[in-house]
Amino acid sequence: MRSREQIVQRIFESQDANGFWKILAASHRNYPVCLHYVPAYKASIWTLILLADIGHDRNDERIKKPLCEITRHFFDPVHQIFCLGKDHFPIPCLNGNMIYLDCYFNGRPGEESLRALDFFYRHQRFDDGSYLNGKNEFCSNTSCYGKHTCYWGVVKLLKGISFIPKALRTDAVNRLMEKCIRFILLHRVCYSSHRKDKIMIKGMDQLSFPNMYKSDFLEILWLLRREHVRSEQLFPAIEMLKSKRLPSDEWNLERKISNMTASVGEINTPNSFITQRAAEVLDFYSGF
Repeated sequence: MRSREQIVQRIFESQDANGFWKILAASHRNYPVCLHYVPAYKASIWTLILLADIGHDRNDERIKKPLCEITRHFFDPVHQIFCLGKDHFPIPCLNGNMIYLDCYFNGRPGEESLRALDFFYRHQRFDDGSYLNGKNEFCSNTSCYGKHTCYWGVVKLLKGISFIPKALRTDAVNRLMEKCIRFILLHRVCYSSHRKDKIMIKGMDQLSFPNMYKSDFLEILWLLRREHVRSEQLFPAIEMLKSKRLPSDEWNLERKISNMTASVGEINTPNSFITQRAAEVLDFYSGF
């Protein structure tokens, strides 16, 4: 597989003269709303997530302009959240990813992220097969707020919050994080809460990297480790992770995201990024 340095080199070789990746033409049907979001996994937001997930230098000057621009582009000053127009409004995975990028590269949440966090503290739903507290104005968006709240939205909100320095987390942010964690524990990381032996979403038991808007069970365990969460509800996912360890103490990339700016490795071969996460998780939960 390519080294981190090779991946970074490939990414910045693909950066255009204005500092962006794969800019939509004005004639494209998704322009301008999905500028920096489409094409999937090659546009600027996805490329920045890739850089953050591989642990790239937070202070790289080449990141500052695209991050500032996508923050400005996606932030809706009326609703005070990041959005794609009316599509999937309000979209928690986009907001979680933007908070993650903001906090990873800037070290703390900016004003836009703080506004978004306040919105989702007040409005994020955690339904599990029925509308637990009745419907609200956002339930017409059944992709994110159907009878079962979109799991990816909850995970990405947790990811964003996890990169806020603890000293900067408000009581509201901590309460939102606690709700996200409770929802994840209800599903034992990756299992249906109604059928205990069933993987909740197809493919989430396969190790993947990077984790754009979908996650795998390892990223979720890794985020819970970051927050020092210990619960018996984690046991099945931890045992599954152990079962995937190779004799070489490495883990394979099992599900590959295509169409990225730079490849992080080949499927069914050991992957250093996945191995690093897995080792961190099992080291933290050893003896638990």
